[in-house]
Amino acid sequence: MLELMTWSEIVDNLRTEGNLSMAAIFDLDGEKMAATQGITISKSEVQSLLNSLQIPCTNIYSLYIGGSTVKCMRLDDRTLIGRAPNEVFVAHRSNDVLICAYTPIGNDSSCLGSVKTFALKLNMQAIPGAVATPSLI
Repeated sequence: MLELMTWSEIVDNLRTEGNLSMAAIFDLDGEKMAATQGITISKSEVQSLLNSLQIPCTNIYSLYIGGSTVKCMRLDDRTLIGRAPNEVFVAHRSNDVLICAYTPIGNDSSCLGSVKTFALKLNMQAIPGAVATPSLI
């Protein structure tokens, strides 16, 4: 029932269901639509994340995100995963938004899986009559 929630409620739902420490949703211009407390990702950092998703790269590289250096790797043209000092970071582009999330290192659940599952739910809400099927978005 995501369509009945505000963006703030949606991002809080993502954090809670995904067992994440922090989460945020940005539009493709880098504007924050909603975020949990503690997210400090700037508009220019969002643009850097979006740009890095467009460049085919198999190397590990560093980005400065939310006050920390994050060692990143592009998984596919929509997903980037990285390691911050004490957390795992995931950025995933889904339709017209960028979903970012952090989870503590050693967490029992996957930050990557949580974000991709959430993106699938978000996409299903945007397509009337669509049927959810397992996917590697």
